[in-house]
Amino acid sequence: MKKIIVTLLAVTAVFTAKTAHAQTTSDLGTWSSVQLVKSFGAPYAMARLEHRSYDHVQATECWFAMAGGGYNFNSWLKGDLSYEYWQIPAAGGITQHKAVLCLTETLKREGLAVALREKYELAYNPDAGAFTNTLRTRLRGQYRAPESRWTPYLMYEFFNSFDTGKWVRSLHYAGTEISLGKGHGLDFFYMFHLYDKGGLTAACHTLGIGYTFVF
Repeated sequence: MKKIIVTLLAVTAVFTAKTAHAQTTSDLGTWSSVQLVKSFGAPYAMARLEHRSYDHVQATECWFAMAGGGYNFNSWLKGDLSYEYWQIPAAGGITQHKAVLCLTETLKREGLAVALREKYELAYNPDAGAFTNTLRTRLRGQYRAPESRWTPYLMYEFFNSFDTGKWVRSLHYAGTEISLGKGHGLDFFYMFHLYDKGGLTAACHTLGIGYTFVF
């Protein structure tokens, strides 16, 4: 599992170095979210509200609301299906509806956990009458020391378009989760966001905070 963490670091470093020379812009934004998860044993329900800013934290890039449910098939595999409603002022105020399917595999040993998530998104833009299909692959490694409320992590996520077969964006995270007590937790992170902008690669530095309540 330590080799997986090293691989995660290496992949992030190589991809960042490869695209850094092609950056056209650099921005600062924030991602803020609240998420609720209700467990029914193996099944669970979930809801999320998230706001994202950009333009050096002066404007709203987008916000979305999500609702869905999932199932824990065993100790290492779970899947979920959800609906997301998006408003995107940064793209002219367009609306998007998304159907999202996720499968997550997690391996744990002592305080170390490594998770691989495959996420398929079918997005519909009613203004344009167009559908887009995206596959998101995310690798996450995290560690919690005994008796610690802190769980630092590294994470890398890659977006690929099924419609064009091309890279769309990649997210490079370093952060930590903090347990606030039974069911309550905070997530603080820094993210380096690389994305396609007219055939060139643009960059955004993002600061994030999230609150999760599991009950």
